[in-house]
Amino acid sequence: MDDVRFGVLGPLLVTHEGRAVRVPAGQPQQVLVVLLLHAGQTVSVDHLMSILWDGDPPASARKAVQVHVSQLRRALKDLPGVSLRWLRQGYRLDIPERSLDLRLFRDAQDPDEALGYWRGPALAELTTNTQLANQLEEERLAAVERRADKAIRDGRHHEIIGELTGYVAQHPTRERLRGALMVALHRGGRQADALRTYDEGRRRLAEELGLDPGQELQDLHAAILRGDLPAVPRELPAKPDPFVGRRAEIELITGAAETVIAVHGPGGQGKSALATAAAHTMAERFPDGQLYVDLHGATPGRSPLSPAEVVRRFLRALGTPPLAVPTDVSEAAALYRSTLARRKVLVLLDNAVDAAQVGPLLPGEPGSTVLITSRRMLATLSARHVRLDPLPEADALRLLGDDSAAARQVARACDHLPLALTIAAARLRSRPDWTTATLARRLADQRHRLDELNFDDLGVRSSFQLGFEGLDAGSTRAFVLLCCLNVPTVAEPVVQALLGQDDVGRALDPLVDARLVEPCGPERYRVHDLLRLFGAEHVNDEKQEALTRALTHYRATLAAALKKLRPHAYGALTYSATKQGIDEPLRWLTDEAENLLAAARSTVDSPALAEHGLAIAHMLYPHLFKQDRVADLVELGQIADQAARTVGTSAALQTALLVRSAANRRIGSFEIALAQLEEVLEARADDPFGQGRALSGIGTIQRELGELEQAASTLARAIELTSEHGPAGAQRVPLSALAQVHQVAGRYEQALDAAVLSLKLAREHEDEAGTAYALASQGQALFRLGRLAEARAALGECIELCRVTGEHNDEWQALLCRAEVLLAAGKPAQAITDAERCLEITAARGDRYGEGVAHLVLARAGREKHADRAAELLGTPGLRRDNLLDSLIG
Repeated sequence: MDDVRFGVLGPLLVTHEGRAVRVPAGQPQQVLVVLLLHAGQTVSVDHLMSILWDGDPPASARKAVQVHVSQLRRALKDLPGVSLRWLRQGYRLDIPERSLDLRLFRDAQDPDEALGYWRGPALAELTTNTQLANQLEEERLAAVERRADKAIRDGRHHEIIGELTGYVAQHPTRERLRGALMVALHRGGRQADALRTYDEGRRRLAEELGLDPGQELQDLHAAILRGDLPAVPRELPAKPDPFVGRRAEIELITGAAETVIAVHGPGGQGKSALATAAAHTMAERFPDGQLYVDLHGATPGRSPLSPAEVVRRFLRALGTPPLAVPTDVSEAAALYRSTLARRKVLVLLDNAVDAAQVGPLLPGEPGSTVLITSRRMLATLSARHVRLDPLPEADALRLLGDDSAAARQVARACDHLPLALTIAAARLRSRPDWTTATLARRLADQRHRLDELNFDDLGVRSSFQLGFEGLDAGSTRAFVLLCCLNVPTVAEPVVQALLGQDDVGRALDPLVDARLVEPCGPERYRVHDLLRLFGAEHVNDEKQEALTRALTHYRATLAAALKKLRPHAYGALTYSATKQGIDEPLRWLTDEAENLLAAARSTVDSPALAEHGLAIAHMLYPHLFKQDRVADLVELGQIADQAARTVGTSAALQTALLVRSAANRRIGSFEIALAQLEEVLEARADDPFGQGRALSGIGTIQRELGELEQAASTLARAIELTSEHGPAGAQRVPLSALAQVHQVAGRYEQALDAAVLSLKLAREHEDEAGTAYALASQGQALFRLGRLAEARAALGECIELCRVTGEHNDEWQALLCRAEVLLAAGKPAQAITDAERCLEITAARGDRYGEGVAHLVLARAGREKHADRAAELLGTPGLRRDNLLDSLIG
């Protein structure tokens, strides 16, 4: 954009490409000044009149403002990025973002830069209203004071004496300016002049305002008389570069009202960098100095500093003569608190080991602020506690300086940990022959990942080692075994099984305090990946025994949950699956599904543990199938296959085939799923009940392939085998499947008979999931027989049971069927409610077929706009359709 400049910090200035733009003198310039002060905002005509005529505008004022604005439009019309518009409320002037000197002045961080934008008294054109000019002059004086403080801090007191003398003469009652001049004179060896400056200020305050000097100026006068003007320490380390992200944490620290702010987090989270960056942001608020010390609470090979040593160091930094520093710790701490009283000092205590170390270093009165970093949360301190977690992905990529897919892989391998990311970025810079993809490949090998994250004096492993070394034997053992378990999160009962003991709190609490283990819910914990790799390096001979205990616990708890949710799979039970009874196992399965998957995955290559992984996969797959967790189900099939090959028995291979068949069926690979079940059937030649269960699955797949007569024959055989050789009522599953075959074939009476019998057996054996399944088949058959009220009742009960058992896949199908029943009964509004809920469930799962049929029913119910979307979804090439639902909705 062409260079456009506006200036109000001095005579009005408007330039374009370095040449002045003529603006009519007088009130048009005054209007422009007011609009510039409110650039980007709407200024009412009443406000403009009030400024131009000092609150007493004449009758012609409104017309005059319109004329002035018209003149301004002509003057500014060729300036790029500039527009002057009338809005309903008034006039609005928009200008390029960095074209106004006032904005640049206010945005400048350095006071020297800020004052460089001033060219003389501000708003000289506003002769009728000096309030706005006085406000800007106040901002200018504040910047002068900041510049004086900075010059004194930097030892350049000689340079500013002349400037400050002039400002004090212009503003004799402004105490901060006078104090800065006194300090500059004293530091320049002119003690008498500094005292004379004070006396003159006291006299002017008394004469003009009837006041005595403020306490701060009196204290400064007394210190100059004693010759012990307080030192102003500036001990902060350099601001970290680069420093990215942590915006929310910076705001928590810099905006805190508390005197003490404590930042905590595990090694490598960037606590010191954050605290240093925040301290630099806050530094100007503490004109009496900034103190810093590394307390070595997390320094390899160093003992933590004692509070006594730090107090004495701080006293010397604050100007206490060395011989006057007390040797007694309590006396030194008392003098330190007294020295801080009525001062504004920022104290940065880095790497604290515990609250006892920092207690004597805290101020006794408000005014000063202490910023602490530590690995553990110093919970006993009354402080604003700020917790650090890994960086968000966007900030991790900024730290790497790359946003490619390979950089995302590197960030994930680094656990988004700032230390690891810093090392990764340094390694890339040191190896110009590497690409980000090169580093990503090297970090992908977990066996050597911690070796890769080491550079110069930085190392992730060494950072973790410090937290690890401080643990007692029980916590060390717990940490190592938790790292070996390798699941995303671990509940306390699993920890009890892993450690082989009921009381695990004493072992876990130190791990949580050290941030080696993170709480992630009630009695639930997790270990981040890099820490897991570190802990696994310390594995001992107990690993296999401990993992066996944990896997046995997972198996037993999973079996107990499934017996409550799906008793038909476990024979006749005397358990009533009420909602209250089902909530707990369903919640457990939902919470643990990812962990069960990870636990099974971790066993596949271990001859001693693979059998556990296979058993978990076999029990888990029906739940994943019903919950429509397709990706997890496919992975579970792969896990089962690998585990079965490791176990190496025929029974293991058959179990894996069942899991793989379910996964293939769920993704629409029916032929492959059918072949796998047929292989199981062949292997179970000597197991009639096992054959019956395999035939039940085969018949269902045959129905999905449209082989209806073959499916009916297969399921009839399945009913016969499960009835004769299985537990009582076992034939209810193939009976429901047979009802569906008859439904698709149009044999509705036979479908109803099979569904009724399946329902009777399911109710007798208190099988809620089986009851819901049979009710769906019964409702479908009743609908096709025209018995709409009965169909609606059966489907309604089915839907309620599905909600109890959490079977949302069955729920949406039953809702779809009931919507069809309601349409047939002339109740389109109620049908729309069911179809919309069906659409909600299927859209959340990304099920294009389910969405398509829901849109189709909505279109039939009078929502015609859904017809095109239904056609689009149901016309998807290769879409897996359900011939049972197709038979119901046409």
